[in-house]
Amino acid sequence: MSRRHTKTHFLKQVSRGRRFEKWERSQWKGDYNQRAKFEMPTQWKGKRGRMDICLVDDDDGMTIIAEIKATNWDALKSHRVRPNALRHARQIWRYIDSALIKQSVAPGIIYPKTPKKPGRKKEIESIFNERFVQVVWRDK
Repeated sequence: MSRRHTKTHFLKQVSRGRRFEKWERSQWKGDYNQRAKFEMPTQWKGKRGRMDICLVDDDDGMTIIAEIKATNWDALKSHRVRPNALRHARQIWRYIDSALIKQSVAPGIIYPKTPKKPGRKKEIESIFNERFVQVVWRDK
């Protein structure tokens, strides 16, 4: 693969991710969701980041932290599924650790499409469930 092709492919992926993130944010409507904060900056062990969605519900004593990812799980080779899912889960827990949240936390990750490859959805959900992260497939 040429360097130019690699850069073009990367830019298409970034663009697809940004479109999905913009669409997802537009779905957080209503009185309850109006309290959601988007792109909240964080810092953990000297590294900067941003939480895609953080919703603090003081009435229920709950904080929802959601990460938005436009990952195409079917495009990944099978040996890359677990490392990618683990990286996403670690990212969410770093945000939780960095925020020093004193309330109960409901971490979640939002993907646009359920994988079609046999067993892949179950594998991904199992990895996240073991780490107490809720997976949302937006096409369901």
